[in-house]
Amino acid sequence: MNKKTEAGSRNWALFLLFSVSVLNLFDRHVINILAQDIKTDLDITDTELGLLTGTAFGIFYSILGIPLGRLADRVNRVRLISAALMLWSCFTALSGFAVNFTQLFLARMGVGVGEAGSHPASTTLVPDFFPEKTRGTAMSILLLGAPIGSFLGMFLGGMAGAAWGWRAAFIAAGIPGIILAVIILLTLRDPRAVSGTRPEPPSLKASLLVLWQTQHLRFLAVFLACATFTVYAGGAWLPAFFIRVHGIATAEIGIYTGFAIGLGGGIGVLGGGFICDYFRAKVKYVEFKVLFGATILCIPCLLVTLFTAHFMLAVVAMFAFNICVFAYLSPAVTLIQREAPAEVRALAVAISVSIANISSLTFGLPFVGFMSDKFAPTVGVFSIAYALSVSILLVTFFGLTFLYMSFEKNKHSDALS
Repeated sequence: MNKKTEAGSRNWALFLLFSVSVLNLFDRHVINILAQDIKTDLDITDTELGLLTGTAFGIFYSILGIPLGRLADRVNRVRLISAALMLWSCFTALSGFAVNFTQLFLARMGVGVGEAGSHPASTTLVPDFFPEKTRGTAMSILLLGAPIGSFLGMFLGGMAGAAWGWRAAFIAAGIPGIILAVIILLTLRDPRAVSGTRPEPPSLKASLLVLWQTQHLRFLAVFLACATFTVYAGGAWLPAFFIRVHGIATAEIGIYTGFAIGLGGGIGVLGGGFICDYFRAKVKYVEFKVLFGATILCIPCLLVTLFTAHFMLAVVAMFAFNICVFAYLSPAVTLIQREAPAEVRALAVAISVSIANISSLTFGLPFVGFMSDKFAPTVGVFSIAYALSVSILLVTFFGLTFLYMSFEKNKHSDALS
């Protein structure tokens, strides 16, 4: 294969993996922009809405992430990605046929099962397709699927929901993934399967023991869980907040929140990594300092979003909030991979992400809904604002505490070495 053909093959593979990443977040977040319509139509509480947007998806997505990540080390990853994409896309479409809370809950569980199988396999394919000198750029493009998919979920989901209703929006959201799953299966090849090499990873027990004995990782995993909660809580509850408090239509707020997450989040993802690389030679512990700064800046941005009376100022603050919350991604993953031994780095990231998803999706989002229900008799439509501000303030303080502990432990280790 000549260099031009090889480059084209790599770029096609990256395009397909990026598209999977986009649909992963698209199908995950489309329910957020449709949440208020679902609540009204099915006559459910905010607690039940939190169970749909968080627990239903998150419980299996979080639990299955680790075993499916290890499975990706043993099987054809292209086939695994295609099967996972087909599964979650079908369940996304089936969500549109739900007529009550239980049916929609089960459909969202199916989406979580499917999506758990794609990310570990996709991230391990990128190093196999790209040489080290372009691997970082390729991985950044793959990670951009998160904010872009979230944007499309909000933007297109809001438009489809306004035009056709929330059920038709779910059905339409599932169709692209079914088509893409077939394209991937027919046109993409796993380099490991072609070469016939499939290294046997260390045992799960031995790997977990190594990770548990690395104290830095435990602190960073807690911080990552707190940062992830802030991302998910904002994405899940801010659309409903704007609809209730500012009286904005679903399609309109879908545009605003979509751009805030898509463009603002994209700036945060790229900016966090770029700032760390740019200042690495000049600023010691630059990843820690970027994480401290971005996390602290989230708070004033969130409070302005929730409590200003001016709609456009709230939108601008929401945009800034998403820049800050997405900026954690690159430096946090970099620190986790740096602290983990080389032979268990992928597992370290998988476990950290699973812990973050379990705490955020399974428990965190329903807790915000529960608090909103409790605040509602006192503050009315502002119940989400109070629930979000209180929960995120508490979680941020907790996360910063563990980030500081990891930072001090890191400095102590450097002083001893």
